[in-house]
This record gives sequence, structure tokens and C-alpha cells, in this order.
Amino acid sequence: MKQFRFSLSFLILSSLSFILVLTWVLLSLISFKTAENDLLQQKNDKARILLASFTALLPPDLSTIASSPAGTLARRLAREGEFVGLTVVGRDGAVLYTLGKEVPKDGMLAETITTGSEASRFPEGRATLRRYAPIVQGGSTVGTVRLELSLRGEQKLLAQSRHLFLAYCVLDFLLLLAVGSFLLSRFIVVPVRRLLATTERIGRGEFSHRAAVAGGREIAELADSFNGMVDALRAKQEEADRHVRSLERANRELLEAREEALRSEKLASVGLLAAGTAHEIGTPLTAIMGYAGLLMDELADDPRKADYLRRIERDAERIDRIVRDLLNFARPVEGATETFDAAALVTSTVEMLELQGAFKGIVVTVKAADGVPLLEADPFQLQQVLINLFINARDAMPQGGSLEVRTSASRFTPPVQAEDSSPRSGRRRGDFGGAFHAPFATEGEPVPCVRIEVADTGCGIAPEGLGRIFDPFFTTKEPGKGTGLGLAISARIVDSFGGRITVESIVGKGTRFVIWLPVVGDVTDEGMGQ
Repeated sequence: MKQFRFSLSFLILSSLSFILVLTWVLLSLISFKTAENDLLQQKNDKARILLASFTALLPPDLSTIASSPAGTLARRLAREGEFVGLTVVGRDGAVLYTLGKEVPKDGMLAETITTGSEASRFPEGRATLRRYAPIVQGGSTVGTVRLELSLRGEQKLLAQSRHLFLAYCVLDFLLLLAVGSFLLSRFIVVPVRRLLATTERIGRGEFSHRAAVAGGREIAELADSFNGMVDALRAKQEEADRHVRSLERANRELLEAREEALRSEKLASVGLLAAGTAHEIGTPLTAIMGYAGLLMDELADDPRKADYLRRIERDAERIDRIVRDLLNFARPVEGATETFDAAALVTSTVEMLELQGAFKGIVVTVKAADGVPLLEADPFQLQQVLINLFINARDAMPQGGSLEVRTSASRFTPPVQAEDSSPRSGRRRGDFGGAFHAPFATEGEPVPCVRIEVADTGCGIAPEGLGRIFDPFFTTKEPGKGTGLGLAISARIVDSFGGRITVESIVGKGTRFVIWLPVVGDVTDEGMGQ
């Protein structure tokens, strides 16, 4: 379960709000206390002035205060809303004059008479202010005056100030949230989110993307540091890719070397087998074929025994052919190179097999394009390749079909495997990425070739067997009907010419072999296809 975390904006704004509220509380306490002290001081000064005016108007006989100017002043003060009470006490503590609220005697009256100095007090939870002043006549204190004023007006002013201060605090808090959210979003949150999005893209392997964010100096330094890290990662990735490609190339070379070693080992085994077979089987096989021929002449009048002898001779010839194929595959004989017309060779080979009845029930079509250049190779070995391909095509069409042979001039370009095309294979496994690139073809420069195409409408070759048809001893025919050496020998012959042989096939529709043979010498572009 993912751990819940507050957003950066919330944390910053909440921290600032807490600091703001704490600051406002401290300022309000200080301001309220200062304002309260100022108001009380003003009230105290006012009470002092009023008492000074009252004591200045007192008559020598304190018992006549009511009819004196001091009494008039006292009655005028009583009409003010802040007036609470006025009390005059004699030296003996007797109340000589009182006006307003009757307040019991307190100890400050006697203390003021004793000390002869003014004083002030805030009784009843600072609801009122009491000011004490001595009455001095003839240089001696003859009494005390106490004036009590209400503090409701000051408390109302303080309450209004408190409400106004609280309103300012709320307004400032809202402004802080609004402006702070905007500034944080623009200069911190948005750049951080862009960095986060860039980080996610880098995590997906998009090392070409760079962080370009606006903001404060720290954000810009963070973006620069991030871009430096991305550059380092891209360099490391490119280095890793180079190592991987190098390892893949080395692995391919190792696999090719291994396949070549296996192929060489097979060839060595076949060579030993062929040599031994030729030595051990060749002599008795020749004797069998000779005796069979003699008996066939003597038993010509006995059809049954003559048929047995023909079968013996046919199977012996098959054994002889297998031995020759083994020898040809293990130790291919270098033929005599000569200049010849490939189209004419194809035509004569087809005619030869037709005369032997090899194409019964099969419609054979031979086509040759104009301007096919001459080849320099061994025509007899190339004819052996064509015979192998024609016989395989015939065997793939036991119920009949059509065989089409085309000879044309073209330029060799490694074919591209399309998604909707027939399954293809080259001379050996992996040809489409490596071995199929003929040694006579340089990259980007297709070489002029003679192209011989052999296409049938037979049963086709399954995809799993298509990559192995050029391997020795691999065959798709029934046991006893093929040695698996025909295409292997054909591929080796075409390789010796510097060419390549490829195949594409669809099961149930047919197979198409293409032989590419390089043209030696100067060749014009006339008649050369792409």
C-alpha cells in the first residue's frame, strides 16, 4: 500500500500559515497590551486633572462643598457617562461629601491622608478607575478626595480594535493562501512536476529528453544537475549498447564458427564414410552389377527371372549413385571453367529430362529474357544443380502440376522478408542477416547476376523444415526415396561459383528456388533488372 504523503504546496503553505498565525497572536498580545496601557494611562491622567480642578475649587470649610464652586463642578461631572462616584473624606475619616455611587470606605483613603500623595487603583476586574488625591490646606493634609470613573468606553474601543485586528489577520491569511499558492505553483511546484515528468521519461529510456524548467536559482541548479546526470546516463547507455552490439556480433561470429566447425566435421565424417564406402562397397558392387548383366543375357527368355535381375541391377545402380553423391559432396571436383549461355543450358537440360520421361503429367514452361549475359563456370556442375532441382520439383508433384523455369538478368540485392510473403530461406541458416550477403556483393552496390528461377506447384515445404533443406542428409521425402544430399551438393556447387541459392515455399501451393550467379567482366545496364 502506497504511503500517504502531503503535497509540497500544502506543507509549505501550512508552515507559513502556522508562522503567520503565531506572529499575529504575538503581535496582537503586544498591541492589545500596549493599547490598553495607553488608554488606562490617558484615563488616569484625565482623572488626575479632574481631581486637581476639584481640589482647587474646594472651600476652606469642607462642610460647604455642595454650595461651593467645587460642588458645581462635581455635579457637572456626574452628568458624564463615565462618572461613577465622588467621595470627600475628612482627616478623621468621616465622609464630608459624596456624589454618585456609594462606595464603602477603603484603605486607600486613609493611606492617602497618611502619605499625602496621589494614587490610583483598578478594582472590580478593571471595570472602573479610582483616583485618590489629598486635600492640602495651610501646608497640611485635611482630607482625601476619591474619584471613580467607568472604563466601559475604553473596553469597547479595545474590543473594536481586537475585532479589526482579527479581520486583518483573516484577510492577510487568505491573501497568503492565494498569493502563496500562485507563487509556489509557478516557481516551485510546476518546475518540480516538470522534473518529475522528465524523470519518468528518463526511466522509460528516453535519454534524449532534457529538463527545461523555470524557477529560482536552486531549481535551475537542480535542473542543470539533472541534465548532467541524463547526459552521463545516455553516455553510459550508448557505451552499454556498443558493448551489447559487440557481444551480439561476437556471439553471431561464434555461432557461425560453430556451425562451420560442425559442417566441417560433417564433411570430414562424410569423407571418411565415402572413402570407406567406395573401397568396401565399390568392388563387390561392380561384381554384382556385372554378374547381373551376364545372367540377364542368359535368362532373357524367362520374363520373371529377368525382372528380378532388372530390379537387382536398378538397386545396385542406386547404391552406386549414393556412393558417387557421397564422394561428390565430401570431395567436390573442380570442373573446367568455360563461357556458356545459361538460358541454353537450362533449355537443353529440360529437354533431356523430358526425353527420359521425367515430367509425365507435368506442364513445363521455359522462359528466357533477352540480353542474358554469358557465365564463366563449369556447365556440367550447373547442369547437375538444375537436374537436382527439376527432379525435386517432379517428386513434389506426384499427381501432376506445372513447372516454370525462368532465366533472366538481374542485380543481386539481399531480399527483404515481407510480412505477407512466403516463408524464405537461404543457403544456410541465418542467411537473411549474414551468409546470404554474397561475397561478390558489396554493401549498397548490387552486382549484376544471372537469375535462374525454378518454381513448381507441388506440396511445398513446411516452415520448420525450410531452414534445413540445404543441410546434408536432411530430406522431406519418404525413407528410401532420397539421401538428403542433392540440395546440399547443389548449394556447394553454387557457392563454388560465388553465387547463392534461395528458396521460398508455401505448404500446399508450391516452392520456388532462385539461383544467383555473378556475371564476370564488364556488363552494361541494358537488360539488367533490379
